[in-house]
Amino acid sequence: MRKVLIVDDEAMIREGLRYVIDWAAFGYEIVGTAENGKVGLEKIKALAPDVVIADIKMPGKNGLEMVRAAIDQSLDFYAIILSGYSDFEYARQALQLGAVNYLLKPVNEDELIDILQKINHQEDAKQHRDQVSMWHDKLFGNDSTGVTCYPYVKLLRIEEQHAPEALKLALSKEVEDVVLLTYRHYHYFILLNQHAQNDLIIDSLCQSLLPKQEILVSHWFNAHDNLTPLVEDIQMLEATTFLLPQQLLSYNVLEAVRHQSPMVKEARESLLKAIFDRQDLKGALAAYWQTYYYELSHEEEIKWRVNGDIEWLYQQIIGKVPIDLEWSAEQKHQQIYLCQTLPMLKKMVNQQLEKLSLTIASSLNHLDIVDELIRYTQENYQTELTLKKIGEIFNYNSAYLGKKFRKETGKNYLSFLDEVRMEKASDILSHSNFMVYEVAEMVGYTNSDYFYKKFKQHFDVSPNEYRQGLKQA
Repeated sequence: MRKVLIVDDEAMIREGLRYVIDWAAFGYEIVGTAENGKVGLEKIKALAPDVVIADIKMPGKNGLEMVRAAIDQSLDFYAIILSGYSDFEYARQALQLGAVNYLLKPVNEDELIDILQKINHQEDAKQHRDQVSMWHDKLFGNDSTGVTCYPYVKLLRIEEQHAPEALKLALSKEVEDVVLLTYRHYHYFILLNQHAQNDLIIDSLCQSLLPKQEILVSHWFNAHDNLTPLVEDIQMLEATTFLLPQQLLSYNVLEAVRHQSPMVKEARESLLKAIFDRQDLKGALAAYWQTYYYELSHEEEIKWRVNGDIEWLYQQIIGKVPIDLEWSAEQKHQQIYLCQTLPMLKKMVNQQLEKLSLTIASSLNHLDIVDELIRYTQENYQTELTLKKIGEIFNYNSAYLGKKFRKETGKNYLSFLDEVRMEKASDILSHSNFMVYEVAEMVGYTNSDYFYKKFKQHFDVSPNEYRQGLKQA
């Protein structure tokens, strides 16, 4: 409750103001009264009221003089000045002193309520600013003390582009208190609670409200201690966003990722063997990248290790195969560190090692270009494939590839590609409930009508009829 002091030389006014409104309903209580400015000043010192309602005209020290004297003594309160008659000069002086408003007697109930509600809004805004400033200093400033309001605290961060209100409301239902502040393009939610709440509940709540968005959630910490470790916890999570982008990251999630990612021993050596043997290079690459998930590696560590591993592969190859390496050390280093995302890095490195494997196979006369073309098609059917693009990857003329493929298989390459895609589409239709247009995209057709036409030509029934026939069988 905010405390109110009434200062007026008329007893009827002092007592009448007690009943003019329901003070408690608006968050106020009358803690005292005074009959003149001198007594009023003493009671301001003694009672420290939040609001002083004072008459201007009083014997001895009048209302304005009392307010001015209190301000000079650094006493902080809201002043409401009362007068029995309208006088602009009095009103001007009252407002210059910082009075909230100037009311005429008899006091209008609605006008008084409006003033009290305005005070509430101003105080709430001030308290919010003070609270945000306090948390800012404790998290990002030089204040190394904790807080005593709750024993446990957790920090949650989302990007500033996302509206925070809905998430704050939802989090408020799970923990005792939530403080929101914005700092350097991020919204920070400070969660306060009597105990370390179930983290899985909070993780699930965040994921449901902001799916596929970057959300970082710290551990629970002792709120009475230095709170900067909360920010350090978030920074540790941020370092893994290169490996695990656009998702919720909490320490529960990281532990699950590590648990689901088996440790791969000698992944680099297996990759070297696959490059030489042209056997399961795709699997060896997948196993190599999996090691970074098991170790929850950070961006700089991943790039540094990839750069070193490729350098090691090249050194091993140079000693065994007399080939010219097109990817220079300078180009390799630059391209690796320019990759902004892990998928970009994977794609670039995988393509370079695929080319390297082809170059080695060609040098050792182990390359059957038609077998390679069939294998590559079966592994990459979902992408946009043409002989021209494949020719660039294998360093072959596309016209030559087309003639050689027809000569050895008796098929046109594009017809073979359609066959591979149709078999894959048949398998997906048989074992899933994906829509036809989704199946089309999954097997490499951007135009669902074209896919529909090709499917019917191949199987003599439409995709839906094919699926229905399987159900009836």
